[in-house]
Amino acid sequence: MNTKKCYLSICVMALCLVIPLSFVTGNVIAADTDQLLLSMAKKLAETKQYSVSMHMGYDVVQESGQKIEFSEIRKVTIDRPNHMRVDSEQSDGDISQFIFDGKAITLFSVTENVYAQTDLPGDLDSAIRHAVSKMGVRVPLARLLTTTFPAELEKLTVDVDYVEHNTLGTTPTDHIAGQSEDVDFQVWIAADLLPRRIVMTYKNAPGQPQFWAEFSDWNLKPKITTETFAFTPPKGAEKILSLLPAIKAEAASKKQGGS
Repeated sequence: MNTKKCYLSICVMALCLVIPLSFVTGNVIAADTDQLLLSMAKKLAETKQYSVSMHMGYDVVQESGQKIEFSEIRKVTIDRPNHMRVDSEQSDGDISQFIFDGKAITLFSVTENVYAQTDLPGDLDSAIRHAVSKMGVRVPLARLLTTTFPAELEKLTVDVDYVEHNTLGTTPTDHIAGQSEDVDFQVWIAADLLPRRIVMTYKNAPGQPQFWAEFSDWNLKPKITTETFAFTPPKGAEKILSLLPAIKAEAASKKQGGS
């Protein structure tokens, strides 16, 4: 009996030494961590309809090196393959809308009661890329909204580690840390494979500014009507050429004979 007790004690001690170490280092579960991150990306890319609220903040590095944080709240509604609506409110009270209906992008400043429209027939992925690269629209976490997110995440990520199972907050999550060449990122993923929080550090940018987003009110069956992605100018609204510097600069260049 004494020999058995001694043997069992040794086994228990060995397990206590080995099991925690595997979770702390992440070596044993590295493959599972990669798969968890990819599964989250695939779920977002393959979900045809969803709505979510995002409370986000971002640093603006001043000339002195000081970082000032600004924030905003965005409600995103997606109906693939070619519809998206984003209602935004910034920390200074500015309210705006971004609507893509498969035919055009509408940008509406509720605060100033002005809007601009750009004809752009096509799918949502193309519209997001055009808005960001050609129009200069701020679309935080733009890649996350596209169907190519899993492939881009795999291509850009150079390292992934499992941090912990986080039991704080309303929903338990798995905390993952990853790296690309330019960005260190952290993501907290719930059991439903939907992200609850993301933090990104732009490590090669001056001052290493951070961006963070907290996700709430996920709905994979949102109530969508014909009005959801339709834009009807409110009374007194003025249509202008553009709300964006990139488009205004291009228009000015054309007026001056530039290409």
